[in-house]
Amino acid sequence: MTKFHFSIQLLILFQFSSIISAIRKDIGFQQIRSCRNTVQGRYLLSDDNGHVCDALSVDPQSRCCPENGSRFSCQGCSLVSQCCNSYEFCVSCCLHPSRTQEAQVLRVKIAKPSTAGKLFFPALPTF
Repeated sequence: MTKFHFSIQLLILFQFSSIISAIRKDIGFQQIRSCRNTVQGRYLLSDDNGHVCDALSVDPQSRCCPENGSRFSCQGCSLVSQCCNSYEFCVSCCLHPSRTQEAQVLRVKIAKPSTAGKLFFPALPTF
């Protein structure tokens, strides 16, 4: 009879071990994703993750471009002359880790949405 009890205990152990191993361990608070992006162009934006997108597809809460496009795109850029057709693709291309160092990128000022669209002209005298 002890052999029978031992067999049942093994059966129960293997039966419930799959349930125990299926418990997720990565559940926790979701991190809020936030991006800085360029606001230079009229139609395109580049975020600090290296994605380029049109202004209508930017996530309004995180200000990040969708991740379904190419990252670190050098479209329209000449790597020899280091010139690009658009500012956004220049930013995306230059953010590629093989082309720059992180310390240099962190020193570059990227406009924040709170300053977007504001003109910084000194007060003009009125006549």
